[in-house]
Amino acid sequence: MIRSCLLILVGGLAAQHSRVPPSPDLCKLLFVVVVAMYLCHRMRPGAWLLLGFVLFMQAGQSVITERLDPRFAGDSMLTQVRIVDFPKSTGASVVMIVAPLDDHRLPPRSRVSWFEPSQLPSIGDVWELELRLRRPRGNSNPGVFDFETWMFRQDIHAAGYVVSGKRNRLLATGTEPSVDRFRRDFIALAKAAAANAETAAVLAAIGVGTRHLITPQQWQRYAQTGTSHLMAISGLHIGLAATIAFAVVAALSGVLRLPGNHLQRAVVAGVLLAIAYAAVSGLAVPARRASIMLSVAAICFLRRRQINPASTAAFAAWCVYLFDPVSAMTPGFNLSFGAVAVLLWLARRHWHTPGEYRRLARVRRAALQLMTMQGMLLLGLLPLTVLYFQRVAFAAPAANLLVVPVFSFVTVPAVLGGMILSGFSTVLSLPVLRVAAASTDFAEFLMRQIERVPFTAVSIAAIGPGEWCFVFLPALWVILPRRWPGRWIAILAVIAIVLHRPASPDSGCLNAYFLDVGQGLAVVVQTSDHVLLFDTGASYRGGGSAAEQIVLPFLRSRGIDRIDWLVVSHADDDHAGGVAALADYFRGGGLGAVLVGEKLLDVLDDADDCYAGQRWSVDGIEFAVLHPDAEFRREGNDASCVLVLRAGRHSILLTGDIEAAAERELIQRGRLLAVDVVLIPHHGSLTSSSRPFVNSTRPVLAIVSTGFGNRWNLPQQRVTDRWQATGAQVLNTATSGAISLSMCSAGGIRWLRRERQQRRRFWHDGQG
Repeated sequence: MIRSCLLILVGGLAAQHSRVPPSPDLCKLLFVVVVAMYLCHRMRPGAWLLLGFVLFMQAGQSVITERLDPRFAGDSMLTQVRIVDFPKSTGASVVMIVAPLDDHRLPPRSRVSWFEPSQLPSIGDVWELELRLRRPRGNSNPGVFDFETWMFRQDIHAAGYVVSGKRNRLLATGTEPSVDRFRRDFIALAKAAAANAETAAVLAAIGVGTRHLITPQQWQRYAQTGTSHLMAISGLHIGLAATIAFAVVAALSGVLRLPGNHLQRAVVAGVLLAIAYAAVSGLAVPARRASIMLSVAAICFLRRRQINPASTAAFAAWCVYLFDPVSAMTPGFNLSFGAVAVLLWLARRHWHTPGEYRRLARVRRAALQLMTMQGMLLLGLLPLTVLYFQRVAFAAPAANLLVVPVFSFVTVPAVLGGMILSGFSTVLSLPVLRVAAASTDFAEFLMRQIERVPFTAVSIAAIGPGEWCFVFLPALWVILPRRWPGRWIAILAVIAIVLHRPASPDSGCLNAYFLDVGQGLAVVVQTSDHVLLFDTGASYRGGGSAAEQIVLPFLRSRGIDRIDWLVVSHADDDHAGGVAALADYFRGGGLGAVLVGEKLLDVLDDADDCYAGQRWSVDGIEFAVLHPDAEFRREGNDASCVLVLRAGRHSILLTGDIEAAAERELIQRGRLLAVDVVLIPHHGSLTSSSRPFVNSTRPVLAIVSTGFGNRWNLPQQRVTDRWQATGAQVLNTATSGAISLSMCSAGGIRWLRRERQQRRRFWHDGQG
């Protein structure tokens, strides 16, 4: 069982790296090959491997097949839908998952945003909405969350928004299944029992597995302290539910002297409550894993068979993967089964010690084992936490030792008690839930104190493909026996991971990253010791900005904690929308000089004007401002700051949104020379990229930053043709993703990377 499970998972991992779209006919053929290989005893390992590959490809193909028909992408469709999950409010907008009632144009599951809805929607509501959808697609940037992959994992087949207007109307409420109705009612009880919204959010997460109420600040707190697993219905919660049911039923059976075997009755009750709890919580992967393992253990107990924990865990992984292969991509799958593997290995390697009969000695040994377990989990799961979250929570062992007992002995039992009592009486359930709320407040108080300690969590810069080998070295501390000489390599590896920074350019070289921020602009320029950010991307109507979701995560992935120069070309939101977020993030220091083409009202009042003639040189790279002139201040697009970066004879021109008048002025004043790379002005609009400007720059590479399928149809084809006519290669962030290049004084452009092409997998949108 263990070997077949591992081979299946390895096959699925190989499928996750496939770029070739799966063919249904090929998948059927491969299933036949799997059967033929299995019948040959010597080829069975290969059969398991191929089975894992085929199962994942088949599941991926079914998700892709259900996606929105391209014919309806971008159309306004008036349709009737049911809300099938709890909507999440973000600023002034609501994000929700909807399913069509009877409309062949819509896929089974769509994720839609509704800005300033006329009435807050709820799960189970039936609405008639005017929707504008597109196929799942996300921005593609190095070191930044892959939203498109997330939608694939969540089985979402379209994304879009509700068109505001009077045509949107509520048709019915309360059509959700009984399980979702119970979950909704419990959330209302949690809000009534809790003193604040954050506490209610935690109770809802622990009780019914809904996390739509959790604030970003809460997520950050739990992540910093390494206790995020408490916010998900995991093996800990399922095990506690089973233990409570077992203890209660065993005690009642003994007191009431019921006929039959008390232990067997209690075991069955424990498993049934665990399964019910997992079902109410939404059957996330950790809950499924724990339920299957408990069920297998119970069957073995009832049949008086010996339990093999490792085989039980392998069987659970086999079952989860068989029914939901795509779940193997999720952090929940890998972290849940990874933690089980670490604990099983730890029990086998380290806990076989002679029995102690003195009470004090037993307590001391138990405390030592708990501390050892937390340390082993930190090191054993470190590769996965670095891979998924680019973070190491060094406070996790201490935080878990303090907080987990509170959740285990008070919070979770009280929440379970409140859930059960809510089926009989709200009056009885509220006091119990208030106990859970008080314990949650106490746990969060402890986490806030831990969070204040320096270096509780460390962000990890992006690890390159050739560097992943040393990320797995910390696990040696778990794998190798005590006093093994090579075991200390694990500690050195942890230090190396924390101190790791991607290589900076050499002196006389620069790296330029034209980020994919949708319809907007953000360019990061890195020299050997300095960083410049040109524009910040847009702010979002529903809250947040491209700076928070793309620019800052990218900087962290590069190990960059300081911006030496922030240049904001002009005040339009698609260029300056993230300035406030950046200023807030770097409030304690880290933001150097700020140059603006236009005044930014209420933001960075002390910023300096950007004007022609400003220049500075660092690390062998020269920076020079070409526009606007100091004596003729402008407003709007032609106020854009134009910056040229020179590495010897090679250069990059960053243009902002200048239009034909500013282009003509640059030529007339003799400031414009041929460059290697140019940022196409104004996102490729017809008001810019005049023929004299294009002919004067004569670039090798012309880059335009736009949003995919934008309503202005930018870049205009005439503009693209104009740049290509000079021999330039035209790249668009909308179709290429982030565009990264290195330029040196000796050799010019050394490498060029298109992120969407680099990270492409078969589920990514093929357009572009």
